[in-house]
Amino acid sequence: MNIGNNAALNAYTRRKFRIVLAQFGPEFTSLIDEMLSIPDCSLRMRSTREILRFDRWQRRILRLVKNSNGLIRIRHLDYSTPAKGGERWPIYLLEVGKAAALKKHAVTLVSGVHGLETIGVRIHLDIIKSLINPKSKFYSRDLADGKFGIYSLPILNPAGVARLTRANARGIDLNRNSGIKAEKALPFFGGHNISGALPYYRGKTKQRESRALFRFLADHVWRRKKKIHAALDIHSGYGSDNFLWWPYSFSDRKVFQEKAFTAIAAELKKNHPGYRMEPMAASYQMHGDLWDHALLEFEKLQKGMKKKKSLFLPYTFELGTWHEIKKSPRRLFDREKIFNPPAESRKAYLKEHRRLLWDFIHMHSNRDKRRAFLKSVG
Repeated sequence: MNIGNNAALNAYTRRKFRIVLAQFGPEFTSLIDEMLSIPDCSLRMRSTREILRFDRWQRRILRLVKNSNGLIRIRHLDYSTPAKGGERWPIYLLEVGKAAALKKHAVTLVSGVHGLETIGVRIHLDIIKSLINPKSKFYSRDLADGKFGIYSLPILNPAGVARLTRANARGIDLNRNSGIKAEKALPFFGGHNISGALPYYRGKTKQRESRALFRFLADHVWRRKKKIHAALDIHSGYGSDNFLWWPYSFSDRKVFQEKAFTAIAAELKKNHPGYRMEPMAASYQMHGDLWDHALLEFEKLQKGMKKKKSLFLPYTFELGTWHEIKKSPRRLFDREKIFNPPAESRKAYLKEHRRLLWDFIHMHSNRDKRRAFLKSVG
């Protein structure tokens, strides 16, 4: 049943989300009003199953905010690209840490670019929960003391998460959607323009989710002077190894600010030798990578600056899950299971990668180390 065409059910959906958001306190009142003020409401969902699936993830995010003692603030960044029926979903931005700290030094975490890869969303929310929990082994005193902050986009593709699809509501793969054409893209899997009915479809224009990400980077990251800003986009499903990739994925050519990318990888490799760290094109090339476009845009801005230049260093963390298929070949016939570990292994996955994420996030939390790193790679 299409809720967008059923007034009674649509009204129920509105009430349900109002109740869900309101229970987390008065600070969400403005968000509720904004979400429900649009005539063709963004919360028009296709089915009750999708509502409940998205609701579960939304509750996790809001619970994390509520239990943060004010250390996390939630923002409504945008809505997803509308489906053919008009339904669309909210994209949340979390600001983690003290507001002033985000201006000193910040790191960006992104996940949920592909709706099927929910283990990435779990890992993303898990590390934030650990960082703000004084009882956790991975509690961050530097974060609590305001030495740095985190920008968090836990679900960039909410329609894909709600629908359990890789693509967004229009069948477009967001990480094939930036408009960049690869030199030697992997056939089909590297992106195509055949049809949105097939996975890995590039689309003809940048989707609203992609534009929201680039707008966020333009507003909060690209124009900052004499700063280091690392970003980590969490994915899953490729290979049996765990990768830490940096651009480019469209070409084998030397990446902008290569010295900084390789220096960070070398430092992380000392404590994490089990991860493969390399340019993404070393694994395969693809069209339309979001972070290729982001880095190229940043490069244009930096070349127009004469001094006080900054570093923007986007990485992709790819969790290999193919070894789970080797254990149970039947998983190959379930699209969700291809990209995620078995339910009984989720906690082990979360625990396995906390240290890498903690080290990545804290790489330049110290001001003196930031200055030295900028000087060494400048």
